[in-house]
Amino acid sequence: MSDAPLTLYGKLRDNLRARILDGALKPHDKLPSESELAGAHGVSRITVRQALGDLQKDGLIVRQQGKGAFVSAPRPASQSLDRLQGLAEAFSAQGREVHTKRMVMKRLKAPKDVRDKLTLAPDADVWQMVTLRYLDRKPISVNNSYFPLGLGERIARMDLAGRDLIDVLEKDFGQTIAQARLEINATVMPAREARWLKVVAGAPALRVQRVLFDSIDAPLQLETATYRADAFSYKLTLRR
Repeated sequence: MSDAPLTLYGKLRDNLRARILDGALKPHDKLPSESELAGAHGVSRITVRQALGDLQKDGLIVRQQGKGAFVSAPRPASQSLDRLQGLAEAFSAQGREVHTKRMVMKRLKAPKDVRDKLTLAPDADVWQMVTLRYLDRKPISVNNSYFPLGLGERIARMDLAGRDLIDVLEKDFGQTIAQARLEINATVMPAREARWLKVVAGAPALRVQRVLFDSIDAPLQLETATYRADAFSYKLTLRR
């Protein structure tokens, strides 16, 4: 009998959590009152309070005295530029989840700007990979990458679902990542990226172009990442 309340509140908690994560309950939506939830699910108000307490600890809801419980807005993400890190490496220490969904993987003739940045011959082929990245199950960026042919063929066979490319290059391929050159600017969200990131085309976006180099200054990857400007930023510490 002592396990029954935990089981009941766990079911209610998981039900509400699923509705929040799949978008049925949206940010700032007001949840039903404690008495309404108790009646709808056939549980006590104590059970409801336990379930809501867990959701609040998870950051999925906020509770306001005298007003009720509301779905919280996704936490904004801010990555430090103090050192070179992938998204998963930067946020896993904060207990946040990063996932990658591969949208495009194909071989093609390298466009001129790609050839220039990867120092390739005029007739060179490259592998292009486009991924959609999620932070806490919310789409946060579309990453368009190009690789020299040999490296791209190996990347094409890898499962990157929960990993950073830097991690794969170092641990699976034995590459030394010596440095990266970044260019960051404000832009507007292209139509395809807007559709995948679930924002309006033309909305503010953050564009980050990065070239990774190995220990002999040979370029390994050219990546252009388009981030939701309302959900992601960089932070720097500058000293003089």
